[in-house]
Amino acid sequence: MKPLGTAACLLMSSTVMALDSVGLRIATIEAEGWQLEGIEIRLSEFAAPSQNIVLSVQSLGLPAPFDEITFVGIECSDFSWRDEEIHCFKGRAEIKSAWLQSPAFDFRFSIGPRRSEVRIERLKAGGGEVAVHASVEDERWALQVNSRGLQSDAIKPFIDSNDFQIGAERADIDVLAEGPGIELDKLSVYASLKGLSAQATDGSLAGEDIDAIWSLRAGSATGNWQWLSRAEFSKGGLYIEPWFVELSPETVSINSAGTWYVDSRRVDIAHVDFRHPGVFEVSGSGQVKTIPSLSLEQGRFFVQAENLQSVSGIYLDSLLLGTPAEGMSLSGRLSADASIHNNTLLDLAVDIDGLNVSDSQSRLALTDGIGVLHWSAREGPSKPSVFAWQQLQLGNVPIDSAKISFLTEATSFRLLNRTRLPLLGGTLTIDRFDWTARENDEHDLFFIGELEDISLEELTQALDWTPMSGTISGRIPGVDYRDNKLALDGELTIDVFDGRITISQLASSGLFSEFSQFYGSVEIENLDLAQLTSKFKFGRIEGRLSGFVRDLYLENWQPATFFAWLGTPDDDDSSRRISQTAVENLASIGGGGATDLISRAFLGFFENFGYERLGIGCYLHNGVCQLTGVEPAEQGYYIVKGGGLPRIDVMGYNPRVDWNVLLERLKRITMASDDVVIE
Repeated sequence: MKPLGTAACLLMSSTVMALDSVGLRIATIEAEGWQLEGIEIRLSEFAAPSQNIVLSVQSLGLPAPFDEITFVGIECSDFSWRDEEIHCFKGRAEIKSAWLQSPAFDFRFSIGPRRSEVRIERLKAGGGEVAVHASVEDERWALQVNSRGLQSDAIKPFIDSNDFQIGAERADIDVLAEGPGIELDKLSVYASLKGLSAQATDGSLAGEDIDAIWSLRAGSATGNWQWLSRAEFSKGGLYIEPWFVELSPETVSINSAGTWYVDSRRVDIAHVDFRHPGVFEVSGSGQVKTIPSLSLEQGRFFVQAENLQSVSGIYLDSLLLGTPAEGMSLSGRLSADASIHNNTLLDLAVDIDGLNVSDSQSRLALTDGIGVLHWSAREGPSKPSVFAWQQLQLGNVPIDSAKISFLTEATSFRLLNRTRLPLLGGTLTIDRFDWTARENDEHDLFFIGELEDISLEELTQALDWTPMSGTISGRIPGVDYRDNKLALDGELTIDVFDGRITISQLASSGLFSEFSQFYGSVEIENLDLAQLTSKFKFGRIEGRLSGFVRDLYLENWQPATFFAWLGTPDDDDSSRRISQTAVENLASIGGGGATDLISRAFLGFFENFGYERLGIGCYLHNGVCQLTGVEPAEQGYYIVKGGGLPRIDVMGYNPRVDWNVLLERLKRITMASDDVVIE
């Protein structure tokens, strides 16, 4: 380069007095990967006090990694060329590359034996303005790009793919990159995106009208990359299947730092932090494998939520749409510590304070819950959990203030202590409760408990049944559900209506399948008929009732066979009276001939009648119910045998009734049937 400069000076000096201008043309100059083609130097205006010297270059090619860029149409009005260096201090040029065709812009460059650089200012590109500084010194290169006001079309070529499209109303992007040779070992990025919109082609990810800021600093040492990153989001909407969140004006931020091990394709996340001010924060660390697929090898994360109501409204509501929990919302405070191994939750500890749960469908409600919950997927000893509440509502059934202690191990749940739950004016005592999840959505369950003085009035009101008075008490022996089969270990006794109901031989198979089977027997002892019938439209009956349902077998909850009897016990010495309404309804159950009109007329004179005994039995087999009464009559059987004054008998004549027909009669129980005669 030095001899060329000397020749140019000699040529120009020898012709100064004879010419208006003089020029020098050089085909090519190459230096350290820089290549200038079509160089021309012109000197003019000799008569003027100062001459004008201009350098023009057809094209300037840059060394790797900038070799995709070519400057063309270069005009330099302020330059120097000496000591093997070319300096252009004031130039204009255009750019041609695979991704950019620019209008003319201001630039400057220097080419020397040790250091060369290019500076671009006010480059109009992508709807905005770009400034570029690229340099090479010895074996090291650096590139700095500062852009303002870029439009979507300018950034799409660098981000869009077959799987993802992105756009923004405005983008300000700053990039600083350095490296040796053609390699990269330092990278710094700052991007401010306004009105960001993005969408995955498979519909699993989308964003709309988001304002975002992202910064990244990364450096490579010994072939591995270390990074520090921060992302901020405000306004707009984000969808990550099946989760949608409307971003609030508060800035949501994600900070992360770690190392990318290139050879092993592993990422060591030293720290990651997600913050939504005033709502919740998640922080943690972990190791991620990228081959053969992306997976979290190890991770530990901490959650701090001071406002579960905001978490529920912003993050959970859309996630719960279409699930059994749709319509549920939370409030209170929560902190959690979670460990993950190979994409699977390994350990979880949760502290809960002031938890409230509401449900728009009134399935569940909780007031002022507090506790510490521990769960582990590991087999072996785990920490106990405790949870307490002021009020718990399951459907319309309230459970007052209580506390439970339990143990969760892998796929099991077990109560640790005998637990008393205040329920409907009485108490449900749970002596044992074990639950275990099995494969194929199967579950094992074992339960032992006791009911004490549960109010029938409150229970029937909660279940929207016909109101009844009295209380229920009883012992619940071992209820064992295993391998989709339910079995009762002993007898279930219920004290109700001043008598007792005992359920035994209880068993079931395929309980939640398409073909369920249920077996059992029921013994009824000395129920007070006045308490039992006082709240029903059936009509009032005074006296006692005993009976049984034996060899009960149901298929898909429909009776297939049983032998049942309900009637007056032999030792009943109570007052026995029956109302006119009850007589008519009992009469509608029997079967046979016509109704005695005289008896019906007689029935209308009295509201209540005395009776000696009443009873009805049914043996169901092959869809037919064989009916019986308290004793046989000349024709048919007695359903009610009268006694005292006024006295009335209810007779049934048809001993065989189709089961479905009988069910229809029971549904229309207030209508008297033509199949009985009242005498």
